[in-house]
Amino acid sequence: MIDIHSHLIPAIDDGSQSMEQSLAVLRVFAAAGVEGVVLTPHVTATELATDGDGAVRRRGAAYDPLRRIGLAAPKLYLGFEIMLDQPLSAVSMAHRRFSLAGSRYCLVEFSLSVVPDFARNVLADIARAGAVPVVAHPERYQGCSPETVRSWREVGAKMQLDSTTLTKATARGHRARQLLANGLADLIAADNHGNQRILTTGMEYLKSRVAGNSVELLSSVNPRAIIDDQEMVPVPPIVLREGMLDRWRRFVTG
Repeated sequence: MIDIHSHLIPAIDDGSQSMEQSLAVLRVFAAAGVEGVVLTPHVTATELATDGDGAVRRRGAAYDPLRRIGLAAPKLYLGFEIMLDQPLSAVSMAHRRFSLAGSRYCLVEFSLSVVPDFARNVLADIARAGAVPVVAHPERYQGCSPETVRSWREVGAKMQLDSTTLTKATARGHRARQLLANGLADLIAADNHGNQRILTTGMEYLKSRVAGNSVELLSSVNPRAIIDDQEMVPVPPIVLREGMLDRWRRFVTG
């Protein structure tokens, strides 16, 4: 298992706030069988356009104490989670130092009120520049219908679902499962912020309901493809039935 989305560099963003907190989470990950973790602190497209060198320096300085500990497992990689508050500049897209583990893949997110057509255009620009945008937790966006996500994928984007959200009887959980059912999900990740979110939550949920190798594609094969800078494998549709209680909880919680 490889987790391509985490906030475990201490005290750099809203994730882990101490070395002890980060190490505790990483030990839990290792015990659960997570072999690799990409550390993806928050940054905005504006920051990368105006001070990309500074963003890389700040990440390196915050990461260095963790690197020097020399954990045997999981193996750590660097990346960013890029908030697309504006389109990524051509210069930003040309630098793999902003990408996931130095690959062609870059992890991106939008504001919750994103306009789907704006997102499609921005994702298309990234893809035309030779990068592959991986949209973090698309299920968070209220406008994230299967039709919208299909249009994002048509321009070259990939979709990363949150492992924990996938299991919840909420509107976000329902949207995540809809994407699975329509064959529109490419991988899952924990998006850990120094807390208890872990990749195995979604894996165990799916394994109890899904036959075949789809879970491995989502949690191992496609995340490994990012690390190795290879093409991802299409994940077939995964239909998860919702019971009446699940539908009621989703209606109540929104």
